[in-house]
Formats: sequence, C-alpha cells, structure tokens
Amino acid sequence: MSDDPIQAHDSIQALRRLIAELDQLARQLEQSGLDNARAQLLLLRKRVELEDFVNRGQLCQDRSDGTTTMRKTRHG
Repeated sequence: MSDDPIQAHDSIQALRRLIAELDQLARQLEQSGLDNARAQLLLLRKRVELEDFVNRGQLCQDRSDGTTTMRKTRHG
C-alpha cells in the first residue's frame, strides 16, 4: 500500500498536465473565433463600402444625364 500515495500523486500530476493542455487549446479556439469574427466584420464593412461606392457612382451617372433613380431598400 506504500505505492498508493505515489500513484495518486502521479495521477494528479497527469490530470493537471491534461487540464493545462485543454486550457491552452480552449484559449487557441477562442482566439481563432475572435480572429474569425474580426475577419467577418471586416468583410461586411468592405461589402457595405463597395455597395455605397457603386450606389454613389450610379447616382452620379444618373445626375449627369438628367435622369433620376429610385432608391433600393434592403431589409435584412
């Protein structure tokens, strides 16, 4: 029975290493999620900027030839 405390100590150490490894993986996944969210927000912002640029170009073109356009409204 003298081996039981040693085995328990070794098991506790192994579990601590496993917990530390899982904690590190969780942080990496969280960072990846944040990076993904940042990329999605950047893409959304660039898409809106592009749509605005296209709409302004269409508006300027319409004004130059004397025509008017109807505004398109998007929902969602």
